[in-house]
Amino acid sequence: MKRLVLLLLLVSMASLLFADTVLVATERTRYKRNLVETLVDKLESAGFTVNVIDHQRGELDNVDPGDYTAVFITNSGAQARVRPEVLAWLDKVRSNDDNVILHTTQITDWDPPVEVDSITSASQNSNIDDLSDDIISRIRALM
Repeated sequence: MKRLVLLLLLVSMASLLFADTVLVATERTRYKRNLVETLVDKLESAGFTVNVIDHQRGELDNVDPGDYTAVFITNSGAQARVRPEVLAWLDKVRSNDDNVILHTTQITDWDPPVEVDSITSASQNSNIDDLSDDIISRIRALM
């Protein structure tokens, strides 16, 4: 019995250590909170471990994308520009950014000046469900 309990404990610890982990870097807006909440619920339901950070507070600075299955960043496209702290981080991790997905809210369709997978969308709550499904599809494609 003790061996069975120990074995189950080891298996559950190993699954936590080797679980697919997604980092979600966001900022404090109502739309982003709704998007991230929906995305996290769907990812966790699919068996992913999710860590959420705030890139506007510098929490992205010491992140190594290689520590995650995927890094999803959502930011506001202020005047058709990606936030400077996000661009600085992308530049810093350029050699290791194959698993980064960048989402930028913008009224018009535009291609952010980045070399990672990118998505643009309007900040409309009506698109959150479809957008979160698209993001999850892109995360799964990285696996």
